[in-house]
Amino acid sequence: MTRPLSSELLKLRTTRTFYALTGGAVALIVIIAVLAAALGKFKTTGTPGRDVLSVAGLAPLFALVIGVTGVTSEFRHGTITPSLLVEPVRTRLMAAKLAAQLIAGLALGAVCYAACAAIVSVLLSGRGIATGMSTSHLIGAVIGGAVASMLYAALGLGVGALLRNQVGAIVVVLAWVFVIENLLGIIPGGFGDAIKKYGLSGVGSSLARTASHASRIGQVPAGLLLLGYALLLVIAGTIIVRQRDVSS
Repeated sequence: MTRPLSSELLKLRTTRTFYALTGGAVALIVIIAVLAAALGKFKTTGTPGRDVLSVAGLAPLFALVIGVTGVTSEFRHGTITPSLLVEPVRTRLMAAKLAAQLIAGLALGAVCYAACAAIVSVLLSGRGIATGMSTSHLIGAVIGGAVASMLYAALGLGVGALLRNQVGAIVVVLAWVFVIENLLGIIPGGFGDAIKKYGLSGVGSSLARTASHASRIGQVPAGLLLLGYALLLVIAGTIIVRQRDVSS
């Protein structure tokens, strides 16, 4: 397992797409958070700290795309065959990819959420604005956001393994998060409310403590639910990878 994992981590470190996505995520999140904290007009009865911290919610989405590319790029560029020569047991290859994506997602989430937490503490406090968040709340949000990003990367890996087509898989995951969940969420009655609370976006926000109180579930239930989603997709993707020919 050590050699396949080292190989997968090396692929991440030597892939321009990975650096473009991670660098773009950090830069975009920091710029937006700084502008929001420095120039934003916040209500005295609101939660400005949570509002600024929620900018880091882009990190799990970038991690989701990184997870997709972690497997679809192999099929797109034809490197899946050399990968299987290094590790012919496909389940172990997928396990190594999963471990590498978990590490990458966790690191990306930790950096982005920690940066936003620092911006909240420094810029908002410097403007004399009450953040509405205690230090322990900020720390919990950073930890939850990092875990959410890690599990989103696993979700992306599972979808990528199921679909194989890189562009198609990215379109599917982004369409689900930005379009489908929002459309389902406006359905009147309990179904729409359930989607807002238990869908990917709602669960991720609850885990990172950036969801509104009305749609928030606890961090532990949110983490377990997101873990269940990730396991379901990764297991399904692994089964597909094991059964299908690599050239199909």
